[in-house]
Amino acid sequence: MADLVNIPHNQYRFKGYLQTKELWDGKLQGLSQYKIKGLSTLEFKLPNKQLRLGHLVEQLVFVCLRENKNIELLETNIQIIQDKKTIGELDCLIIDKGKPIHLEIVYKFYLFDPSISGNEIDSWIGPNRNDSLKQKLAKLKTKQMPLLYHPKSNEILNGLGYNSEMLDQRVHFKAQLFIPLGYSKQLITKVNRSCIIGFYMTLKELALFKQNEFFIPSKLDWLIHPHSEVLWLSYSECLAVIQIELNQSRSPLCWMKDPKGNITKLFVVFW
Repeated sequence: MADLVNIPHNQYRFKGYLQTKELWDGKLQGLSQYKIKGLSTLEFKLPNKQLRLGHLVEQLVFVCLRENKNIELLETNIQIIQDKKTIGELDCLIIDKGKPIHLEIVYKFYLFDPSISGNEIDSWIGPNRNDSLKQKLAKLKTKQMPLLYHPKSNEILNGLGYNSEMLDQRVHFKAQLFIPLGYSKQLITKVNRSCIIGFYMTLKELALFKQNEFFIPSKLDWLIHPHSEVLWLSYSECLAVIQIELNQSRSPLCWMKDPKGNITKLFVVFW
């Protein structure tokens, strides 16, 4: 797999980010969505260092913001420190057509579990079941957005010529969503159905697709929209890799290509 500083490979990741839709339009539970115009060119560079997936997405967003002539990117990844302890971070401060905005950036992979009681929002969980849309929305509302009004945040804003009360607050929240094998996406009504780009299944259900070929991307390549130019594995080859992940309570993401060349993105879950 190509490393992070391979610019052509990062262009695949960047295209994947651009192709991902915002999880909602307007507002969801009081959080206002902020849409970002994509680049007119894919010629860009990223820091020459290893990044986690969330930090990679942040860098891709910053590239888009810098290119937009209507936007001024004031500060990024602002550490809020009190008594030598970091209490949080503001993702970025921008000026959009003269309006100062505190913007939080979120990119998630969620699977819809119909067995979870509650409303539709409660049923979107991470592939390893250790996070959820419900938890993320709560964190944004109770921790990340209120951080703007911390006295230490105001000190930084004052240095830039602003204060907390002057800033609007938005979230740029994109997600790739997956529904159970055979589930109708028409049953999803509370979030943007265009975010649904695949399905998930158990190892037992995977046996229904023995005639297909598979590819297991690295975590950073989860962004990428599936294409045929990869080294495909047979069902048995893929099964060996998947079993290792499942044994460690990890749900791997896979690409699956059928005999007609149709490619699907899916998770195989351990639960």
